Amino acid sequence: MKQEEKSQKSRAHILQHAFAEFAERGYLGASVNTICAAGKISKGLLYHYYADKDALYLACVEKCYQELTAALSDVLDIGTVTPDRYFEVRLNFFALHPMHQRLFCDTVVNPPRHLYRELSERRASFDALNETMLTAILEKETLAEGLSIPDAIAQFRIFEDCVSTYLKNAGLEQQQTDKHNQLCRQTFQTMLYGLIART
Repeated sequence: MKQEEKSQKSRAHILQHAFAEFAERGYLGASVNTICAAGKISKGLLYHYYADKDALYLACVEKCYQELTAALSDVLDIGTVTPDRYFEVRLNFFALHPMHQRLFCDTVVNPPRHLYRELSERRASFDALNETMLTAILEKETLAEGLSIPDAIAQFRIFEDCVSTYLKNAGLEQQQTDKHNQLCRQTFQTMLYGLIART
């Protein structure tokens, strides 16, 4: 086996066990010792490929967002996307990949503050896709007077932050992924159509 191929296999093996640990326990609860024990990985090997816990976590987050974004991009069409279709595709992906869902929620609800910039960089493609889809949805609607699409997107991001803060303050963090998804979907619908049904 060539050295490059061996290195790729080692990295993938470490990442597999790290992904499971971070998904299960979140950044704060995860342990490098547990990752090494679960995968029968020496600490020397782990630190050869990943400088520290932060680097390992960021590699897992990058994998999570890359695979989620790719799955959404493959299925969603900006010409036909609707709020219900967007969340249907997203929830279908998470149903098939529950570890991705837990890690995703950890980065949204309980992100390590010292990694804020690095996390933002790793979710940039996902955020760009969301903005594209939200723009496509809003372009089909009549917005409130004086409200532009960039204004609406900025307000939606504020709504998202509020949902994440609520979940964290309520103690509904790592394992409450269904609650998180439900609130995101409801928040999205409320932002678009309001709380009061109009006749």
